[in-house]
Amino acid sequence: MSDDHNSQPILLAKWAEARTLYGQGKTTRQIAHALDLPVAEMTRRALVEHWPAPPPPDWSAIRDAWEAGKPMTALAAHFGVSAATLRKRRVREDWQRSHARGIDALRLAVRTLEDTLDRIDPADTVATTRLAAALSMAAGRLRDAEKQILEKPRQRTDLDEALGLDGEDEMFREQMTQMLMRLAGGEETDAAPV
Repeated sequence: MSDDHNSQPILLAKWAEARTLYGQGKTTRQIAHALDLPVAEMTRRALVEHWPAPPPPDWSAIRDAWEAGKPMTALAAHFGVSAATLRKRRVREDWQRSHARGIDALRLAVRTLEDTLDRIDPADTVATTRLAAALSMAAGRLRDAEKQILEKPRQRTDLDEALGLDGEDEMFREQMTQMLMRLAGGEETDAAPV
């Protein structure tokens, strides 16, 4: 009888923790497994006791992270969404991973690092320092690639190396050169805008 009496506060604490985890977005199965509670009872209590609904997943952030190359399992763990749900959403919304090359890949890297730097806790000095250093290096590489394109726009081998095109569409090369010249305040603006 003393075992029943001692286990009651422990069980109440488990249910209180379950309610908190549910409000944080954990599924009833995840909670039941972690706290060794029955799934059916967890689901019933959540409905009957009107547990606070978990916040909806940040699908925009999840999609951005997946398209930037993060693994599906890491995203599932980080955002508290099952991998199966992520796969279904990816297929339904036709998410596409970035296959940027050359200067486009550098631009994507700079944007991604800037977005990540904006999202982290400023008090986390280690993460802030590492991201700032990575952003500085990526921005420097982007600047160097753009400078190379602007300095030698007529030398195809240099342009191909900077853009990563290896003989792709001539018109795309010209448009890219024109756009970069306009951005840098250059003279060459006779081509159609991009």
